[in-house]
Amino acid sequence: MGLLLASAVVGGSPAGLERFTSFPEFLHTGSLIIDDIQDNSLLRRGGPCAHLEFGVATAINAGTAAYFLGEGITRDHPLTAPQRLRVYELYFTCLRGSHVGQALDLHGLAHMVPPCLESGDLAPVWEALLCCHRLKSGLPASVCARTGAVLGGATPAQEAALGDYFLALGLAFQLLDDVINLQGFGKSLKTKAEDLIEGKVTAPVIRALMALGAAGDAERQRWLWGQFGVPDSEREVGAMVELIEATGAFETCIGEAHSMVDAAWLKVDAAVPDSFAKVCLRAFGWFVCKVRDY
Repeated sequence: MGLLLASAVVGGSPAGLERFTSFPEFLHTGSLIIDDIQDNSLLRRGGPCAHLEFGVATAINAGTAAYFLGEGITRDHPLTAPQRLRVYELYFTCLRGSHVGQALDLHGLAHMVPPCLESGDLAPVWEALLCCHRLKSGLPASVCARTGAVLGGATPAQEAALGDYFLALGLAFQLLDDVINLQGFGKSLKTKAEDLIEGKVTAPVIRALMALGAAGDAERQRWLWGQFGVPDSEREVGAMVELIEATGAFETCIGEAHSMVDAAWLKVDAAVPDSFAKVCLRAFGWFVCKVRDY
């Protein structure tokens, strides 16, 4: 949808670009298959993960192959040489960046927390998390929109504004996903609090640690962080979720997600003319920020 809306909002004809919608879908699906293997996930979209259904080796091969399937679409579509070059540049930028983001995610943020707690400044941990989310989730969304803009004949300024808007949407989506992971998925799309079970430091955890530090509650701050050092089977996940929620971390993350999308929209509003497609594009941003369990 993002690709088609980005094309339409700059005056392009999205009806002729429907096949391009599978371009980002191949990339996204492949990344989910690999991500589930690396995270030892059990559920994806309400069913067992691909590696549990078909085996790890087959899932790795299928997930990796999906990264390359979208390229064939560009050969079947009449593009100018500059358009084709730009689409290739964007796609490979996405592949490089999202793999760096996944590498940062796999490495985790736990090694940064103790010295930051000691100094009383957790801002570096928060900035590192945002960097990871921008690369892993924001960049693919941004590239999708930029591709649609290029195909629709956008100016460089329009492409940049749309790319930044979808970068914010991707980042906001991941912040909200971090919150939903702890609150629980109403349609059982994933295991509740899977991130805490796996010992991952996510947005609500960092904001909770920051809030406890600001409140001078060193005892509960130490307890929350100490839970990441105990064996998975002994971790008090329910109590951790209750404390994180009590600090207001969920509301803080949700508010930041809304704010970054609203700020990015101002550039789009100034760069593209009013149209029905523009209304749909703004509504899509509201959907990402306000709808749960998608």
